[in-house]
Amino acid sequence: MGFGLGIIVILVLVLCGFADTICRTTWKRFYYTRGITFFSKDFDFPYQFNVKRVDLLKKRENSDKKYKSDIEFAPLAKNAIGFFDRPGKGSFGTKKRSYLSVLHGVLLYHEGKLTVAGIFDYFALLFVPVMMISVTAYIVWLFKQELPINALILAALLVVFVVGFIVALRKQRARFTEIGNIMVSIGQKEK
Repeated sequence: MGFGLGIIVILVLVLCGFADTICRTTWKRFYYTRGITFFSKDFDFPYQFNVKRVDLLKKRENSDKKYKSDIEFAPLAKNAIGFFDRPGKGSFGTKKRSYLSVLHGVLLYHEGKLTVAGIFDYFALLFVPVMMISVTAYIVWLFKQELPINALILAALLVVFVVGFIVALRKQRARFTEIGNIMVSIGQKEK
């Protein structure tokens, strides 16, 4: 029974990752405007909002060499621009991510306010709890089998994973906030 459940969990994770990728790359509006929001930040934006600024926004954001990956942008509506980290291959001159991407974002304009929001990817929402629960259950099983060293090593790896996840969230939050700042500076220059 445990093996069959493991196969089902892996299948669900794969399907969720596939759906996540399809929704992200085909720019489904519901994907970018619905979901569990990790953070949002409002900016005063007394300028004309124009989704045609996407090319300028992309050029300005991706010229920053602080990050190893590029962000893809696309208009979703007259008042919304969606974006996500494009996966890098890391060879042949392409950029590689310097962090694990677990969020996608949206810029929403409404009555003089620009909101940038970071929304959890569907895969991250499923993968993290499944990994935490399954690894914790395995650690308990290892202790019961009198393999405490193996359990401690696995517990340490779990802690490293959690810390890495938190670091990734912080990096994406900072980067997405900078996207809001760039959009405000574009509005100021076109004033």
